[in-house]
Amino acid sequence: MADRNNGGVIGPAVPTSAPVCAPASTNAFTGDGTYTKPNAAIQTVDVLVVAGGGGGSACKGGGGGGGGVRFVTGVDVSQDSTVAVTVGGGGSAGTGSSTGQKGSDSIFAAGAGEIRGTGGGKSGRAATDSGGQGGSGGGGSGTAGQGNVPPFSPPQGNPAGQQPQGHGAGGGLGGAGSGASPGAGAQSGTGIGAPSTTWSAGGAGGSSGSPGPDNSGVGGQGMPPNSTAGTGGSGYVFVKTPAYAVAGFGSGVWDLQAVYNKRKADEWPTN
Repeated sequence: MADRNNGGVIGPAVPTSAPVCAPASTNAFTGDGTYTKPNAAIQTVDVLVVAGGGGGSACKGGGGGGGGVRFVTGVDVSQDSTVAVTVGGGGSAGTGSSTGQKGSDSIFAAGAGEIRGTGGGKSGRAATDSGGQGGSGGGGSGTAGQGNVPPFSPPQGNPAGQQPQGHGAGGGLGGAGSGASPGAGAQSGTGIGAPSTTWSAGGAGGSSGSPGPDNSGVGGQGMPPNSTAGTGGSGYVFVKTPAYAVAGFGSGVWDLQAVYNKRKADEWPTN
């Protein structure tokens, strides 16, 4: 600290003898956005990606598939200062004779390789319609929609159920659909501080037509004839940045005696 009786000058900040530890931090995205790396020294982050759920179908409709879920630790961001984040929307619900639609993908677009969760599969309707493939498959009466498409390890989801008259249920992260009963959701990413939420459940077939909640990746429920089905729940992206060390700095205020001593010894810092 400068001596008020001696005067002082503002000089370059002086590194302290020990670095300062910046604590770990988290970023939660419920819509599209940008992750900004707080320090260039950061090499990796942990990422949870939840895609949008598929929409349910009306008219003896199946349930939509849960959105694909990827939980990846040590994602390489060494090339990046910022990373684009896409949060997938839920698939629209079927009305009348239309089927529910596939959910949209969620993406953490790191330069060294993106982390992508695939949208939940579309649902089928009526006696012969099949469910669609996706993160988890959509339900129908024909072929059940396949999950974990494209394939990842561990799997991002499960296949759907198949049920006559279109009432097959969607698959979920926690299990496959079975008949009109949807696959369960599951937790993922709680180890990095992500919310303790049940992500990516499948939509029930021929049920109440309830939509999937926002930012859940839950598939929309199917509906009996002449009713509107449920939309798929939108997705979610969560990023954890690890703690990192940064150099500590002094105040930059030098008393005149210190300036004299440094100048005399040719040790005055230049940056």
